[in-house]
Amino acid sequence: MPYVIIRELGSERAVPITEPEITIGRSRQNQIKLFTEQASRQHCRILRLDIGRYKIRDIQSSNGTYVNGQRIDEKELADGDAIGVGGATIVFRAGEPGGPAPAIPEISTSRIPLHDRNVQLLIQTIVSAASSTDLGSFLVPAVDNVVEIAEAERGVLFMKEGAGELLPVVARDGKRKPLVELVGLSRSIPQQVYDTRRAIFLLDTEGEKEPVQSQSVSIYHLRTVMCAPLRVGEKVLGVLYVDNHAKTREYSATDLAIFEAVASYLALTIENMRAAQEARRKEDDRRKTLEQENVLLRSALSNRRHLIGECPAMKQTYDTLRKVAPTEATVLLLGESGTGKEAIAHVLHDLSPRCEKPFVVIDCAAIPETLLESELFGYQRGAFTGAQSDKPGKFEVASGGTVFLDEIGELSLALQAKLLRALEQRVVTRVGGVDPISVDVRIVTATNRNLQEMVAQNKFRQDLLFRLKVVSLTLPPLRERGEDILLLADHFLTEANQANGRHVKGFSEEARQALKMHRWEGNIRELKNRIEQAVILTDREYVSTEDLNLVGQTGQFHSLESAREQFERTYLVKALAANGGNVTHTARSLDISRQHLQNLIKKYNIPRGVDASDS
Repeated sequence: MPYVIIRELGSERAVPITEPEITIGRSRQNQIKLFTEQASRQHCRILRLDIGRYKIRDIQSSNGTYVNGQRIDEKELADGDAIGVGGATIVFRAGEPGGPAPAIPEISTSRIPLHDRNVQLLIQTIVSAASSTDLGSFLVPAVDNVVEIAEAERGVLFMKEGAGELLPVVARDGKRKPLVELVGLSRSIPQQVYDTRRAIFLLDTEGEKEPVQSQSVSIYHLRTVMCAPLRVGEKVLGVLYVDNHAKTREYSATDLAIFEAVASYLALTIENMRAAQEARRKEDDRRKTLEQENVLLRSALSNRRHLIGECPAMKQTYDTLRKVAPTEATVLLLGESGTGKEAIAHVLHDLSPRCEKPFVVIDCAAIPETLLESELFGYQRGAFTGAQSDKPGKFEVASGGTVFLDEIGELSLALQAKLLRALEQRVVTRVGGVDPISVDVRIVTATNRNLQEMVAQNKFRQDLLFRLKVVSLTLPPLRERGEDILLLADHFLTEANQANGRHVKGFSEEARQALKMHRWEGNIRELKNRIEQAVILTDREYVSTEDLNLVGQTGQFHSLESAREQFERTYLVKALAANGGNVTHTARSLDISRQHLQNLIKKYNIPRGVDASDS
């Protein structure tokens, strides 16, 4: 029995010729069905002439039928003839099939269609995916390209969000225009593809009378349908759907494979673009949040004008403030006296959701221990002599706001226990009272003492320390803040000028060097007081080291004479101070004449706290 060997798409198969006439083409109605795209729906047929004789006849195919490389309309076949149909090669054999397959000559009837319109559209879609940043601007031309490649009337991209329904995101017609109404469209096929995660296609359903997966296919007289899932791994985003009422194109398994690959590529692109958009959105949200936090921080810092500084330690302080201020965490502020702990506590309150409520300050070191409990928790009428009426404590006054306990290390152990109860149970009991009172306050504390050492010495409760230092923040001393000293000095100079009606222009270069070299044991408080005093007393346009009483701290002298003068002025200032500003007594102690001393005072512009013109 004669047979043919068919090779296409990298595989081979043998088909016996059992009928007097068999047709070859892409339609399922053919006895030999091909998958190559270049084959027509019914391309050619093999006819039996008599016993052992057969001929091949072309059926007006688009791309022609070839025998041994020559295009034919009709030709009698001999054993071993190679029939070329598009990208498929069919070898006619006169004997029985079996044994090793004979060598099949390479018959090429088409080249790789790099300039083919469909190939160009696919390339365009891929390039667009690589360059697009907006999902909407990518999907519309991508669906248009798919519709054109499939020679379909319509193409729809359905997407599903969460547990919702499949909804059409992009709907286009064959003229690259939007579909206003989706009439006569199968909805069950997209849902079936989404649920099963398998691509399907219906071919020439009217002519072949095949069972269909959707009743709407018959109702709407759809001739061809293809639908594939938009799948990324195990995740299905939606489906890609095309259909056609006319018989202009009949899809094959190869078409479906390509269609499914395009759908998967679109799904991957959609997922990548969504991820990129989500990343940009999160980055934008984060940037906006940081900008808002920075605006609030700058506003809060401007209200606390002494919080000036750009050194790394202060930048770290600002960063911590921005993070912890919006929370309810208790904060322990550590640092030497005068470093600005109360100003930081104000900022914590100003940046918190409690900013509209009271900010109450309690200096634990300034209030006698016998009165401190009643200040904190209040008292009832008659609790002690002089308690004429009920008085709420600071915790009640600050309800909804913030309580700042400065110098927390000064609390007695008894008060520490009551404070711990107030923090843990959110209730206080007034002195002389019995009923607990609920309080809603945030606690910020500060100290210049080493609380850990006090715990070791049994002077501070460890459980209270743990409760207070949910977040701890150490403020750097002024001497470690570098150029911040000059920023603060300029600020305090401006303040002193405005407060005292003065017009001092600035600091001399020697004074600026001295400001940076001084140890500032009193920190910002000492700096502010010294500058204010200098602004009030100086007669110069620029504050000098003498005005600041920082003579000898510049670390350098321009000459021996300047060193002598600085020493002489410092010595005179100390001598006058020791004699209460009395010129006569000072002159006598220095063993110089009164007139000489007055000339030196005038020369060095030394302020005198006591007018001692005589005595």
